[in-house]
Amino acid sequence: MAEQEDARAKLEALCSVIPMFVAFIDRDGILQEALPTLIITAEMARRGRDTRMGAVVREDYLERCIAVVRESLANRTILRVEYPIAVGEREVWCEATCKPFTNDTVLWVAHDITAQRQLAHTQEELRDSQEQVIRAQQAALRELSTPLVPLAEGVVAMPLIGTLDSARAQQAMEKLLDGIVQHQFHTAIVDVTGVRNVDAESADALLRIARAARLLGAQLMLTGINPDTAQTLVELGVDLAGITTRSTLQSGIAHALARAGTRPATPAAPTSAARARRAPQGS
Repeated sequence: MAEQEDARAKLEALCSVIPMFVAFIDRDGILQEALPTLIITAEMARRGRDTRMGAVVREDYLERCIAVVRESLANRTILRVEYPIAVGEREVWCEATCKPFTNDTVLWVAHDITAQRQLAHTQEELRDSQEQVIRAQQAALRELSTPLVPLAEGVVAMPLIGTLDSARAQQAMEKLLDGIVQHQFHTAIVDVTGVRNVDAESADALLRIARAARLLGAQLMLTGINPDTAQTLVELGVDLAGITTRSTLQSGIAHALARAGTRPATPAAPTSAARARRAPQGS
């Protein structure tokens, strides 16, 4: 008993200099006693005696707080819980530490964490905003990294740069197929000069793009095939049947334009007035 009284005296001395709410609460959520602190006057502590936590704790959090009290008593363990209280017309968030004090009461020490929660909320909003900016930048970069460049009527080029993974290949295929349908391209040049390395994944992606283009009636031409890329494709056993290949984009463009058969317009036949102007005088 003397030991508890000594502990109580030390606790009261400590409470007098801390900005916290300190109380003894029973298993039913009744405040057996509240101790004066920097933010709780002796009068406030006296008025709080024998009141239920529900007098200040928001109703939807009351049962949670009482459950924490009972669990702490049952397991003789220290628990923590966050909950809102009403301070006038303002809502204040508290974090409480709940520690068994006797067989039927706990020591409940709570402090204001409203500012910390607001800061965390602001930081979360900032992270969300940054993630939105990053996603927008990534989308813009993907758009720039898979451009469609019309070369002539019915002919388009798509130079690829960087890494061609499955996600990037899917985007390139969707963009190319949309372009084929929308602009009626019959020849599509996919240039891999800027692709860092062609592996099994990227080779499979190129084949899928070619097959999809053929299904829409377009011929796919693969350019930028250097010796290392060619060796890789052979080692992987990639079947390029039906796909025209060229070593450079320039040679691929020349081949595609030649196949397109673009011809200069036939000059119109001269009119009768023009023939009259060219007729010799005095004939």
